Amino acid sequence: MSAGAVGAGRKRPHDAGRACLPVADGFVERPDGVRIAYEVFGAGEPTIVMLPSSPIVHSRQWKAQVPFLSRSYRVVTYDGRGNGRSDRPTDPDLYEEARIVGDLEAVLDATGTRAAVLVGLCSDGVWRAIELASSRPARVLGIVAFAVGVPLLSPPHPWRGLATFDEEQSSYEGWAKENGHYWSRDYPGFVDFFFHAITSEPHSTKQIEDSIAWALEGSVEAMLAEARVPFSLNVEDVERICRSVRCRMLLVHGTDDHCQPIARAYRLAALTGAPLIVVEGADHLIPARHPVMSNLLIRDFVAGLAAENAR
Repeated sequence: MSAGAVGAGRKRPHDAGRACLPVADGFVERPDGVRIAYEVFGAGEPTIVMLPSSPIVHSRQWKAQVPFLSRSYRVVTYDGRGNGRSDRPTDPDLYEEARIVGDLEAVLDATGTRAAVLVGLCSDGVWRAIELASSRPARVLGIVAFAVGVPLLSPPHPWRGLATFDEEQSSYEGWAKENGHYWSRDYPGFVDFFFHAITSEPHSTKQIEDSIAWALEGSVEAMLAEARVPFSLNVEDVERICRSVRCRMLLVHGTDDHCQPIARAYRLAALTGAPLIVVEGADHLIPARHPVMSNLLIRDFVAGLAAENAR
C-alpha cells in the first residue's frame, strides 16, 4: 500500500492563533516515500527537538513550550507520520520502529542540526529519543522525558490489558474502547474517552479539548496501522538499550498517570542514573497541564548542559 499524502502540504488549522510562528518549515521525504513536515522556531543554541506523540496527535502538543523555549534556543518540531501535515500511511509496515526513529534523524538532517536536546512524552517521544541516543550518541546532547513510556520496563496499568486489541468484545465500556473494532466504528468516541481518562486533573478542559481536536485531525486508518506493528524486543533488549545511553537525562512523571505506570520511570532512573522528578497529583499530559513547571525544567536542564560543556 502506498504512503499517501493526505496531510502533506496543507496548512494547519488555526495557525493565526499561534503565539509563535516558525522562522522556517518544510518537508523531508523518507526512502519509503513518506513525507514528514517540520517547523523551526528561534535561533539560539543548542537546538531542542520536540518529539511528537504520533499518530494520535501532532506537534501542536508542544504549543505551551515552543514560544518560551524559542526565546533562547532554536526549537524544532515535527509531525510524526500519521497526523498533522505529514503523510498518513495505512500500511503497518510503514510504522515499524526503525522508520519512526529514522524520521527523527531525517528531521535533524533536514534542519541542519548536528546534535540536539530531545524532549518527548510517553513511548512515542521518550522511547524513540532513547533509541536514537543509543544508536547515534553523537546526535543527542540530552533527553528530557515526560510521562516515561519505555515499553516493558514494568507491566502496563491493569485497565489497559483487559481487552485484546483485535478481538471483538461483548461491550465497549471504559478502557475496552482501546480496541481496533471499536476504533473502526466510533473513533471519536475512543478519542473522547482516552483524553478524559488520561487528563484527570481538575481544570483540564482546554487541554482535553485541544487533544481531542488534534487527534481528530489525524486518521483512524493510521492509528490502526500503527497499533498493529508488533514490538519485537524483549525486556532484556529494552533494558540493554536504556543502559547504553550516555547523555544526561531528566525524567518527569506524575503520581496519577493513567497512561504510563510510574514504575517505568523509577526503573528507567535505576537503569540510567537519571534524576526523576515526581509530580504529585499530575496525570499524563504534564507539559500541557503544568507548562510553567515543564518549561523551567527544560530550560534549566539545557542550561546545565551548557554549563557542563563550558568546564
